[in-house]
Parts: sequence; C-alpha cells; structure tokens
Amino acid sequence: MNETPLVIRPMTLGEILDKAIRLYRQNFLTFIGIFAIPYIPLVIIQMIFTVLYTTTMISPDFLQSADPTTTMGLGIVTIISSVVFLIANFILVSGFATGAITRAVANIYTDKPIGILDSYRAISGSVWKLIWAIVLCTLILFIVLIWAIVPVVGWLSGPGIFVFIALIVSPLIAPIAVLENLGISKTIRRAWDLGRSRFWWLIGYALVLTLLGQLIVTGPVYLLSAILQGVFASLPDLGYEMQTIVDTIVSNLLTMALGLLYTPLQLTMMTVVYFDLRARSEGLDLALQLSPQTENQSETLSTTLPEISNTGQVTPVITGIDMGRFALLSLVGVLIFACYFGFLFMIVGAAMYGF
Repeated sequence: MNETPLVIRPMTLGEILDKAIRLYRQNFLTFIGIFAIPYIPLVIIQMIFTVLYTTTMISPDFLQSADPTTTMGLGIVTIISSVVFLIANFILVSGFATGAITRAVANIYTDKPIGILDSYRAISGSVWKLIWAIVLCTLILFIVLIWAIVPVVGWLSGPGIFVFIALIVSPLIAPIAVLENLGISKTIRRAWDLGRSRFWWLIGYALVLTLLGQLIVTGPVYLLSAILQGVFASLPDLGYEMQTIVDTIVSNLLTMALGLLYTPLQLTMMTVVYFDLRARSEGLDLALQLSPQTENQSETLSTTLPEISNTGQVTPVITGIDMGRFALLSLVGVLIFACYFGFLFMIVGAAMYGF
C-alpha cells in the first residue's frame, strides 16, 4: 500500500479524465478481469443462439416449410431466450460486474487496492440494492416518458428530465449503492441531488462519455460490418448462409472486445466523478482523514465512505431552478435533433438532385 497521505480534492475536467485514464491503465488487467467474468460467457452464449437462429431462418428446409407450428415454436423459443438473456445480462453485468468494478475503483482511489475475486466478495451486501435501484430508476424513466406527452408542461420538462436521469442519475447509482449505506429510494434521491449540484457540467461530461463510447464501440462495429459486406461481395462463391454466419460471429466478437475495453473505463470515469462531487460539495477529503482506520481485511473490502450529515437541509425533489434547467435542456435537445435531421434531409436532397 502507498504510504503517502491520501489526497482527494476537487479537480478540473482535464484532471478528472487524466485520473480516470491513469487508474484504468494502471489496473487494466484487474478491471478487465472483473468485467470479463460474467460478460464474456453471456456474449458467447448470445452469439451461439444468434448463429443457430440465423442459420435456421435462412436454411432451405425452413424456407420451404409452410408449417405454422414450426414457425410459432421458433418464435416462442426466440422470445423466451431473449428475455432470459436480458435478465441474466442485467443481473450479472449491470449488477454484479458494475458493482465489483465500482468497488475496485473506489478502493484503489482510496489507496486500498483489492483483487478481482475480492471485488465481488466486497459487494455481497450491496449488489442487490444496486440492482433494485436500477430497476426503480428504469420505472421512473417510463413515468417520465408518460409525463413528457402532457401538453406544454410535459413537453418542456419531460425530455430534459429524461436525459438528466438517463445520463447523470443512472450512472451515479452504482457508486452510491456500493459505497454508501442507503436504502434503494434514498440511493436514487442521493444520485439526483449529487447530479443537480453540477447540472450543466455533468451534462457536458456525460455527452463526452457518450461520444467516446460511440467512437470506441459503435463506430468500429459499423465500419467492420461495411468492410465485411464489401469482402463478401467480392467472393461470389461464398454462399449467403456462410456470409451471414461469418458476419454475425465477427460482429459479436468485435462488440465483445470493444465493450470489454470501454465499459470498465466508463465506470472508472463515473466513479472518479462521484468522488469529485463529494469532495467539491461535501468535504469528503476531510471526512476520510478524520474517519477511523481499520486493519481488518474483511472490513477494508466492504467499507463504506463517511456519511456527510445534511440534517436541517431538506430540499424539494424539483425546484423552480431545476424546472428551468430541464426546459432549457429539452429545447436544446429538440434543436440538436432538428439540426441533425435537417442535415440528413439536405444530404438526401442533394443526392436525389445529383449534387
């Protein structure tokens, strides 16, 4: 363990990105190993099911068969397997893997590094709280979507609230659920309050992470798919069935590799931001220095951060300032989408008229 004093302080955007990337680079194998335990088996199972489904759908025997029972049976099996996979992915990846990486990043950040299996053991008391908090947050997002169709008030505030919850509140749930001793609803309220403490800065930060994810994951996948299509077009002897199988396998393997590299980095960045928010507004650095230290390894693995007392400061869930921010965010979002689709229409129009 590093013998130098622990220093946690408010940081600039550049310092936050530098800190997160350094943590990720220095602990690359640990973070990748944590995420790989549930992620790789699930992706491989999904890939196998996808290949089997695709080969069955395009096989001559299935295409020539007009038996509705066979078609219905295949559809039922597909739906059931998809639901099972989504539930397993949500629990194992969004729950256990996310919680374990968050715990590992927090321990390394506070100079108490732990290993891959220790990270999973350390979240045994908080992982289900994290999972149910994510479920509740998802339900809230559906309610916000319904609210967004209410004329005028819903139109103005709904899209902004949805973006704020999806980009800010939801990612902050993991560090709060893992590192603070709060209930499920209080975890979401805590993420809401921390998020609105630096509203516009966090919106910009989340957009940077989203763009980074598109560049690292989505872009290469689409690029490789386009390259494969070109390669397949130059190989007329390669049958359509084999082209589909190869394209499915390669795309899934690429998505798995890029997701394995990017998701731990994204979780690291959000955990570092969580520490910055608490250091900036709650004096976490001083609270950590004053908190009693323990030599018990089991307590070190699952320790929670010092609580910051805010008794006497009861704030409403949404204030007038929040409504103004949500309305402005909604208008900005509508403007961005209008510019995006306008640009697409311009491209299509130019192509149709031969420009």
